[in-house]
Order: sequence, then C-alpha cells, then structure tokens
Amino acid sequence: MAQSRKKAVKKSFDPQEVLDFLRQDELDYPAGAKKFGKDAIPFLSDLIEGTDENLSMKAAYLVGYIDDESVGDVLKKAAEKGSSTIRIAAAYGAQKRSPEVAEAILSRSLEDNNPSVVKFAMKSVSSMKLGKKLKSKIDHISKNFLDDDIKNSAKDLIKKIK
Repeated sequence: MAQSRKKAVKKSFDPQEVLDFLRQDELDYPAGAKKFGKDAIPFLSDLIEGTDENLSMKAAYLVGYIDDESVGDVLKKAAEKGSSTIRIAAAYGAQKRSPEVAEAILSRSLEDNNPSVVKFAMKSVSSMKLGKKLKSKIDHISKNFLDDDIKNSAKDLIKKIK
C-alpha cells in the first residue's frame, strides 16, 4: 500500500504545472511547495541554473520553501552562482533551513559584493539568531563594505550580537 502511494505522489508532479505556477505574477510559495514537494527539487534546480532569470529566481524562492534536506545543497549552489536575484533568494531561503545549513548558505551570502544580497543575508542571520556564529563576517562588512547603508546595518547587527 505504501508503495502505491509513493507512485501516486510521483505521478502528481507535473513539470508543466510547475512552470505554469512559476509564470504567474503573484505566487503563494508555501502552497506551491506543499503541492509540488520534494519530487520537484531536481526540476527546480535545473530551472535555477537556466537562462530565464525571472523563472530562475522564482524557482529559487520556491525551492526554499520545500521541506527536504537536499534543498540546502540547491540553495548553497544558488548562493554561489547566478544573478543577484537568485543569490538573494538563496539568502532568504536559508531562513527555512536548519541552523547548520543556513550558516553555510549565509556565510557565502555575507561574502557577496552585491549590497542587496548582503542585506538579505543579514536579515536572515538576524531572524535565525546566527549572529554569534557569523560575527567575524558581519564585523568585516561593518568595516570594509563599500555601501554605507550596508556598513551601518552591519554595525547595528554587531551591537545586537554583543
């Protein structure tokens, strides 16, 4: 009986349905993650690496909402490569991972040169209370980042950590 259920779940994953979902203007990511589930992760990973930036970004956000251990690897990869919007999605998606996985993603995101990526990474660090573990990176940002707003945000975050 359990095997027939697994087969039914796999059959319910339809790549075209995922594409149709991602092409909408306003998305309910938690509902999409619940509907498509972990079987969609390889397909979403391929979309993240694709050439359609809008679709890649939406796929990165959607994969962040799926509850599966393999999502961490997809988000780590997204944090290292791709456009800034994909790296932002990875930093945001880190909030939904375990602290260990989130730390690995956010460690990379805090090293990014794009102010928006760093901004979202710091928000995720703060919301997950990972400041103590990533304090040296945040301190580095507060002293060396080129964008003054990001430097000041990092200084504020350092004060909250102490």
